Amino acid sequence: MIGQNYINGEFVSSASNFTFDNIDPCTEESLGSFAIATTQEVDEAYDVARKTFHSWREVSRVERGEYLYEVAKLIEERREQLARAISMETGKNYNESIAEVNEALHMAQYAFSSARTPQGEAIASEIALKDAYMLRKPKGVVAIISPWNFPLAIGAFWCLAPTIVEGNTAILKPSEDAPYSSQLAVEIYHDAGIPPGVINLVHGDGTVGDYLARKDVDHICFTGSAEVGQHIRHVCADSWHKTCSCEMGSKSAVIVFEDANFDLAVSSAVASAFKLSGQRCVSSGRLIVQRSIYDKFCEDFTHYAKQITAGPPFLDDSPLTQAQPNSNAYMGPLINTQQLNRVLGFNDIVMKDNEAEVLIEPKYTPPGYFVSPLVYKTEWRDAPYLTNEVFGPHVSLIPFDDIS
Repeated sequence: MIGQNYINGEFVSSASNFTFDNIDPCTEESLGSFAIATTQEVDEAYDVARKTFHSWREVSRVERGEYLYEVAKLIEERREQLARAISMETGKNYNESIAEVNEALHMAQYAFSSARTPQGEAIASEIALKDAYMLRKPKGVVAIISPWNFPLAIGAFWCLAPTIVEGNTAILKPSEDAPYSSQLAVEIYHDAGIPPGVINLVHGDGTVGDYLARKDVDHICFTGSAEVGQHIRHVCADSWHKTCSCEMGSKSAVIVFEDANFDLAVSSAVASAFKLSGQRCVSSGRLIVQRSIYDKFCEDFTHYAKQITAGPPFLDDSPLTQAQPNSNAYMGPLINTQQLNRVLGFNDIVMKDNEAEVLIEPKYTPPGYFVSPLVYKTEWRDAPYLTNEVFGPHVSLIPFDDIS
């Protein structure tokens, strides 16, 4: 697997001598080499996107939508390839990867259909003889900096598909932890006939993303950590015109009242906490349960959490197109060594804290970045693992008395 940038309608090798490996989080082995885009190549992608914007915005909205119809058909044809690629580079189990491909497909279908529906809004006027209306117009060049955990759905479709249908041009910088899925997505846009320059792809690490964000783009779509998102907001604030939409981390909670459907609450909490190994911005790292049902909830949640199995998404080392999905793996590994160390660090704090009652002790089983669930009971207090996002299979069970 060799990673290439996509600039002005062509896949091109980078002039950079610097590369990064796309690491399989299940084996810690390289899946392929991706060149880090140089500043000159980011400049070229920006210049092409800026120049193309002036012609692309003149294409009718309906015609722009027709390209997305072709994109949707290609996603359906390549569903299996896309899902397997997602699982291979993220460790996500195969069923979750298929679900992500379906989400990408639905966005492509939505973008196509929205091109044929009225856009705008009539606004009531204070003056009877005056008509007022709001009409959407494309903004310009959009930089999309996408995450690894939904590499196909978020950057390449949730962000990119509406961007181009509305008449903007785009530069996509995927996460260095999952670049291949984005490259496959760009191949689909290319094969669907999207004109050169409308979509551009640059690979690289955070340095490339930062350089792209500081270019004179008109909008930045970012999904990732709160720290990087806050940095991007500052970059935009220093500009006269640049705007951003940042979807960042959280410390999400499931709150369970005593009148809830108990069995549904338990099963939903398990799925929310441990799907994708807790590496979603909406993963429930905190389960806040009314005290009257707290002990029973802890018992049942722990019972099911102990049955969770971790493993690779495929059963053997056959070629990607032939490997058998591992139906026994409920969750996979953490994504990289940085995230592994973060989770292990928070786990260690809990294990040493006498105020936390550990119900399930975690285990780290290399090779790969596999960490089993940590589940513990605690009263609410200002502890680092209760206030900071862990982004892993790390769950606190916290009681409360009433809504006040």
